[in-house]
Amino acid sequence: MEMDHNHGTDENTPWNINIPYAGILAGVLAGLTVLLAIRHLFYTWTITRNKEFIKLYSRWERFIINKCSYTLTGMRGQPLLPPIGGILLIIMLLSTILPLLLVKVDLAVNSNRAGFLAIACVPFLLASTGKHSAFALVTGISPVKLNYLHRLLATAIVVLATVHMATMLKSWTRFPAFLETKLAMTKVQYGLAGYGCLCVVFLGSLYPVRRFCYEAFMLTHLVGFGFLGAIAKHTPYAMRYFFAGFVCYALNAFAGWFVKSRIGYARFEILSNGCTKISLRLASPLVHRPGQHIYINLPTLSYFEWHPFTITNIHMAPGGVSDMVEVHACVRGNFTRKLYERCQDGKEWLAFISGPCGNGSIDLEPTTMLSSHESILLLAGGSGVTFPIRLLRELAYTLIEFDMSSNYITREIYFCWSVRNPGQLAWFREELEHLLTVFENARRSDSRKPRLTINFYITGSDTTGVNEKIEDVQEYHNEGNTMLRATSDEATKATLYTNTRIQVRSLLKNLSGRSPGVFACGPSGFNAHVKNVVAKYTSLRSNPHLHCEEFEY
Repeated sequence: MEMDHNHGTDENTPWNINIPYAGILAGVLAGLTVLLAIRHLFYTWTITRNKEFIKLYSRWERFIINKCSYTLTGMRGQPLLPPIGGILLIIMLLSTILPLLLVKVDLAVNSNRAGFLAIACVPFLLASTGKHSAFALVTGISPVKLNYLHRLLATAIVVLATVHMATMLKSWTRFPAFLETKLAMTKVQYGLAGYGCLCVVFLGSLYPVRRFCYEAFMLTHLVGFGFLGAIAKHTPYAMRYFFAGFVCYALNAFAGWFVKSRIGYARFEILSNGCTKISLRLASPLVHRPGQHIYINLPTLSYFEWHPFTITNIHMAPGGVSDMVEVHACVRGNFTRKLYERCQDGKEWLAFISGPCGNGSIDLEPTTMLSSHESILLLAGGSGVTFPIRLLRELAYTLIEFDMSSNYITREIYFCWSVRNPGQLAWFREELEHLLTVFENARRSDSRKPRLTINFYITGSDTTGVNEKIEDVQEYHNEGNTMLRATSDEATKATLYTNTRIQVRSLLKNLSGRSPGVFACGPSGFNAHVKNVVAKYTSLRSNPHLHCEEFEY
């Protein structure tokens, strides 16, 4: 039984009836990429960013995104399914692939249809790979958010490859002699080897492996190069698709190793409850924006492991560059646990840094936030506090150190932090209560400046040490500069709630303005709750701007 792939020894690449179907799938994915790139261009281009039609489009887009962010959760608040938007993306991909796979074809005879569709997805899989991916560059979407698309394409490739292999082998097994002849062919052996490599990568990418053994996840991904090499030998049609993917991946690797890599020294400060403050002194200056993160490798702990951490310090040097970066590493896995146990206060380790990563959305710039939202709500769950604390520092520095702009409309800022253990509050409580004093003093001199409200929430039953005295600090030092000097007034205290969670719905009802800004970061259950409340609250009259950062892979 002959298939439309050439399984003989002839390695020529004649026309194949499956090429148009693979081209259609690649065209749909490329068209989607182009649309997202145009959207990113209009949002970032100064000439068009403030146009009325862009603002109108932005309001409708925000309305749709808020509604599509609703997530079905279980009894304990953990997501059971992807958000509605993620489910719609799955439906769109299925509605594109299934007709191409099933129309005008008998898979028992032409199983290569599935194989062609699989290799058509490969360039887009490689384009969304890595912390400096080409897809993130042209669309402005954060690599963390692109992980969902990356995994979705990978799953589609595995399913299509399985259909290709299973239907072909089923057809061959009816003729044992024919099956034996085919399995002895080099071309078929390369195909089976490639499928085996693909299965190894897929199994190593499952959530339990990513969550509890990140090193195995990284190592199994290296087997993916075996898949690409084997399939390139299996069929000569593959390279026309693989080449574009290789170029995109090469750009990611080049940016990661040569453009955005630095050498520095890490100094540690051990905080309570499993948190390590890392101050990095870099060999060359680094420009970073709110919401961005860096990858850190510490050879003292491991020569091969790279882990992401949110940048928490702000730029205060002239020109917006600095050779000092601050991050906080909270114990969540093997790497951060080893770091917390082995590092010592004040001791320096050699460090390699890659970044900054993330798109650094213009919506996170302090001037944009202050000129777009009458109310700003900063929400943090546990170690997710590193994202909103950076935003609050940026807002405070912009409001206090510079004159109040006539474009600023913000009248209130809420900072809400939820933790299980009250000891975790010590990471930033001193600074937050200091900022309360700074804002109150600033409002006395200029009533146009926004009011800052800080609420702490303890969800656990243990409240030992909640009212522990905090020493008053008159100034903070950041990158060698004095920041936000307070007066001698007694520090204002934050409001503390015990045995409860952040009441997002109540907070939203009390916010002023038709488009409050909601900026959140926390575990998956925390983020799902915030998204669901915003989705229910969103209407044509009240349309919050939601930016939710993820730190789980």
